[in-house]
Amino acid sequence: MSRPEPTYEPAPPAPAGPALRRPRMIASDLDGTIIGYDHTRTGLISPRTVEAFQAAHDAGIQVVFVTGRPIRWLTPLTEALGHAGPIICSNGAVIYDLVRETVLDSKPMDFETVLQAREMIATLDPSASFGVETLEGFHLDAAFVDRQDAEVTGDLVSGELAAGVHVAPRLDEVLPEDPAVVKFLVKTRSHEPDAFLAEVRDLLGDLLAVTHSAPGMTLLELSRPEVNKATTLAGFAAEHGISASEVVAFGDMPNDLEMIHWAGTGYAVASGHPALLAAADATTGACDDDGVAQAIEHLLTLD
Repeated sequence: MSRPEPTYEPAPPAPAGPALRRPRMIASDLDGTIIGYDHTRTGLISPRTVEAFQAAHDAGIQVVFVTGRPIRWLTPLTEALGHAGPIICSNGAVIYDLVRETVLDSKPMDFETVLQAREMIATLDPSASFGVETLEGFHLDAAFVDRQDAEVTGDLVSGELAAGVHVAPRLDEVLPEDPAVVKFLVKTRSHEPDAFLAEVRDLLGDLLAVTHSAPGMTLLELSRPEVNKATTLAGFAAEHGISASEVVAFGDMPNDLEMIHWAGTGYAVASGHPALLAAADATTGACDDDGVAQAIEHLLTLD
């Protein structure tokens, strides 16, 4: 059963710049922010970054990870991140207890809306292919399967499709009955990522929310119109009595924009997407340079 939808209000305007006080909550994206894209499949996080988050946790700061990853990609992270508590995943559509392996909340889409959006996008780009994430796994049409892209996203293991990935010639043929779709995916090679994102947003209007998070790949991620990282994080923070102004957030890609705007202080890693670098209050070092760890180490010196 879903929790009530939180009110999404950004923090009061403040001069742009790094945080001036120690936050009560740190919210961080994973891939491209603290996990390098070379380590997507393994989920490797550097010892320095793990130690920085552990130090924040030990100092009484609530740590929450907010990711576009689905549940099936979280298992490799248990050892490094299990202390943090629930993880917000699928761009805010799911809250998952990593240690107990339990879904605490989910916000699936209306499936008829997904089908409507698919037909609209297929008319816009007949070469587009489609997939959906449910709580049970990844279901996709055969055109979606591309060896190179699957290696990038971790959906191939030893040349075979990873567990939980189901393929059929058409998406309809591989879906369970009454699927609870938490993320709808669209892939194409005929458009650049940012251009396709803009076109599909204009096409769908308020039908579904559209974003993307995979560098160098035109792979759009769609969810319910009111669901994104910020709305779910806002509700999670409110449950802990924490306001937006007491939150520091870290990200790297367009699916982090709402979270960066909502938090009292939003940091982009230097290796991030230009849109996030432009929107952030401050920039820290690149993902591969432990930029988030650098910022947390500084935050812990503040009162």
